[in-house]
Amino acid sequence: MEYSEEVKEELKEKEAQKVFSLGDVRLYECPLSYITEETQDLMRLCFLIGETKQLLYGGGWGGQPVWLVEAWEIYKGELLMQLKQV
Repeated sequence: MEYSEEVKEELKEKEAQKVFSLGDVRLYECPLSYITEETQDLMRLCFLIGETKQLLYGGGWGGQPVWLVEAWEIYKGELLMQLKQV
């Protein structure tokens, strides 16, 4: 994806340096400023589930709250996209 001339000029004026990219997303400031505390907690929980193979509650995936199942699906989808790029 190519930047427009306006965007190129703005980046030049601000002397912006790309600090992070994820697919088509390019960040010119610390990405942590975009991550809320709630998102950090979800990310931490997904990493924990992935590493320990233990869910939050008993009863398999059927015993988990919907928000956790959705967060896990998003997490795994992002991991797969990153692996495909390697």
